[in-house]
Amino acid sequence: MNYDVVLCPLTLIRPSEEVNKQHVEYLADTITLCQRWVAPVPIERQTGIIMDGNHRYQAAHRLELMCIPCIMLDYSDKRVRVYHWCSGKPFCPDKIRQHIIDCGKVFPYKTTRHQFSPPLPTVEFDLQQLSYIADFPS
Repeated sequence: MNYDVVLCPLTLIRPSEEVNKQHVEYLADTITLCQRWVAPVPIERQTGIIMDGNHRYQAAHRLELMCIPCIMLDYSDKRVRVYHWCSGKPFCPDKIRQHIIDCGKVFPYKTTRHQFSPPLPTVEFDLQQLSYIADFPS
């Protein structure tokens, strides 16, 4: 099963966890140095909630990008599993949606851990490609 990568406007993506600001700076500097985006951000198809990649999302904002490569997934997808970061126990996706959408909050840093099987692919997008809004499929 392959993953489909799409360019998604940042305005349609919802952060899910707090981030380490130094790591955001490091990523932004690394991306700028390479002038390439190589790791797509998996997001929930219906809500735009980031499954994994909050630091990359924040780095994209720092770089004033308009869109980033994303993989649209659903929590019902057998390729996606989510666990509590500390305990390793399964984490209920409904709690993620409720906390972010209904309560309007993000989780503390390192609350959830998403696993993808098979692993997510790498991509190669020139930063210029991400500087304008792509035609996003509805």
